Amino acid sequence: MTRLWWIAVALLWATPVAAENTQGPDQAVGFDIFGSSDADHFHVLKLGASYYPDYVSTEQYLGGRFEHVDFSSSAGGAVSQERGYLNFANGAGDWKWNGAVGTDGRSLLGSGSAYTQGSFRQEYFINRDLVETPMGLDRGLYFTLLGGSYEIPLDDRNTLTALVGAQVFSGKNYRLHLRSNYVYVIEPDWGLSLQFRARYFWDSYPREFDYFSPRWYMEGVPTVQLRRFYDRWQFLAAAGWGLRRNNGTSWQSARLAQVSIISPRFGSGWLLDATLLYSNQPIAASYAYSYDQATLSLIKRF
Repeated sequence: MTRLWWIAVALLWATPVAAENTQGPDQAVGFDIFGSSDADHFHVLKLGASYYPDYVSTEQYLGGRFEHVDFSSSAGGAVSQERGYLNFANGAGDWKWNGAVGTDGRSLLGSGSAYTQGSFRQEYFINRDLVETPMGLDRGLYFTLLGGSYEIPLDDRNTLTALVGAQVFSGKNYRLHLRSNYVYVIEPDWGLSLQFRARYFWDSYPREFDYFSPRWYMEGVPTVQLRRFYDRWQFLAAAGWGLRRNNGTSWQSARLAQVSIISPRFGSGWLLDATLLYSNQPIAASYAYSYDQATLSLIKRF
């Protein structure tokens, strides 16, 4: 971890000096933190430092990111990792794309997305990461997820979204995903909407390791969301309650809550994203239902 922070300090010190001596694109440095905890008391803490020698906007940049990750469990023991990524974003015509490609020293990691805006929004994505459970960490289990999502506006107040995906895990299991979200805008001036969020997945080889993997899982969560803007800052709050079930249980309650703050995307030297998330969706094979997550990302342009 010490090496990561020495790198971060060096980047923060060197970037303003470099910016004064170059006539090229804007540069930026960033810091981010991610924390999560589940009902099995498995904790993840990620600290990242980034440097972008070419930073035009949130939709066009090129840079690198160093990440330190701490994994810990109430069962005892803690493990740390250091990771490195190349981050990029650009676009051409109606299409835009972004991604991160890196490694934890054992396997290729990263994510990528290509999307188009307009009346019919399409997005195609891929993501590869560690299975963040005790067994996933100990055995080096990874997953690769790829798929597409689509946003279909029905009229001024009604929108339907759909996602289809396939996820391949280390071992024998693969998972098929289907998700849909119906959005009805109750009051446009308030940013108030009523949503129905539905999710289904099917596993080919159930309960292979210690992540949650029944034969099938489904849930439906009616959700109220409020999205407001103040001086170009975005404030979002959402709360939902519904039902979930898998092939090994009867119907149970499904809950979620989210609060987010997002700074102006353009025309500002500082960019900030912060989110708090709670869900009782199952994560681990113990069927203990609780998941808390917090993220904070800060970028400074020069």
